Amino acid sequence: MSQKAAKIETSFAGRHPWLWATAFAAALCAIAYCEHRGVLGGWRSLPFVAAAALLLIPLTKATNNRQAAAGALSPATRRYNRRMLIWSVGYVLCLGTAMTVHNYLDPQGALLWGISVLPSVPMVYFVWTLARYVIEEEDEYLRHRQTSAALIGLALVLLVGTLWGFLETFGVAPHVPAWWVVPVWAIGLGLGQTIMASAERRADRP
Repeated sequence: MSQKAAKIETSFAGRHPWLWATAFAAALCAIAYCEHRGVLGGWRSLPFVAAAALLLIPLTKATNNRQAAAGALSPATRRYNRRMLIWSVGYVLCLGTAMTVHNYLDPQGALLWGISVLPSVPMVYFVWTLARYVIEEEDEYLRHRQTSAALIGLALVLLVGTLWGFLETFGVAPHVPAWWVVPVWAIGLGLGQTIMASAERRADRP
């Protein structure tokens, strides 16, 4: 490992990107709790949602540092991380805007249809980002690793969706809206990447 890579590896951001992810998830949970308690809601939540979305910037930087230290930051991976940051921020802001308009303007007709679709618009960019990475990545191992992690995310979605669907069918569990698919897939993707990274570290040990 080079001196530069070693410095990145021992830095706080380089070793702990998961802390930024935890902080982002905790911020969203705190906002949801405050909305449930009536402290926040509608437009009052937007500044806090935007502030939480800013945590995605150091998360992306930390992820880049971690991958660089491991020798896994290809140009395609760097572009993929940047595009995922754009998608994530766009999704959070579009969702916050749609919820605010719905709760305060009582939209009808075309406007209601528009805000209903708005949070899904960044998903088009998200799918394009995944496809572009597979096309642009020249390192076969990195492409295989990312594809495997995506398949683990897909497996988690299929398992959770099927299990919950039957629980709901038989009246054991409440109904869950379909937008849960993306968060569950993202959790599976992160879990898959963590599992493979841990396996690689164990394989590299003498």
